[in-house]
Amino acid sequence: MVLLKSLSLGFLSAAFVLAALALLLRLLENRLTFYPWHEFESLPEDFGLDYEEIRLCPAAGATVHGWYFRPRETEAPVLLLCHGNAGNISHRLEWLAPFIRSGLGAVLFDYRGYGLSSGKPGEIAFREDALAVWEFLTLRKGIPPRNLVVIGRSLGGAPASWLAGERESRCLVLEGVFGQGKEMAAKLFGFLPVHLVMKNRWEIARSLKRVAVPVLIIHGTRDEVVPFRLGERLAAQSDPSRVTFWPVEGGGHLDLDQLLGEEYYQRILKFIRGA
Repeated sequence: MVLLKSLSLGFLSAAFVLAALALLLRLLENRLTFYPWHEFESLPEDFGLDYEEIRLCPAAGATVHGWYFRPRETEAPVLLLCHGNAGNISHRLEWLAPFIRSGLGAVLFDYRGYGLSSGKPGEIAFREDALAVWEFLTLRKGIPPRNLVVIGRSLGGAPASWLAGERESRCLVLEGVFGQGKEMAAKLFGFLPVHLVMKNRWEIARSLKRVAVPVLIIHGTRDEVVPFRLGERLAAQSDPSRVTFWPVEGGGHLDLDQLLGEEYYQRILKFIRGA
């Protein structure tokens, strides 16, 4: 009897500790997910790029700040970039500049809570912010949805794939993404059932089922942040008639432009123009 009581107390104690850890992680989820920077490291003029500063209101009490780069020609594709969970739009200028110089247009925007955007970040907030930018481009700038290229890098793949499934676009490009948020939770927290208490689900695989346009998924084989197997699995679970998977040998997390140089940009441009 004493042994049974000891075992019962042991199981109860373990269950209590796990529950307490799960609750703590739930409370800290946003701090563990979002790493916004408010100061800019550079500006478009540092790269010789002409732009228009924009401010949008996706929801009450929230503003979205961004930079709009006009396409060289009226019918040229326009990129709508959903960036990852850290930094701000200034950290994406070096990556973007070659696309602008090739004649494409683009919008770089910060989710609420990032850069000069106000409000609190979150999965729903990310979606609303991306949608506000889509509406800005189509309704205020008069850009045909057929010319819009939605791009999601890292965590930005979640709002990007959601947007491409909800609104018309030319194509979708995803780089360094996963299929479900619980896959990343398992990578970070191992045996802890963190996914059971996550507020933000980040269901990229589910969103892709609603995307009707061509999709390009790019992933480095040595990605240390989002393991290559997650991007490979996402591509394998998707419709092969719409989804093209581009594994980059030796590539890390979002460093493929630096690794491949001109090849990186030319291959993406070829995909966009052929979509």
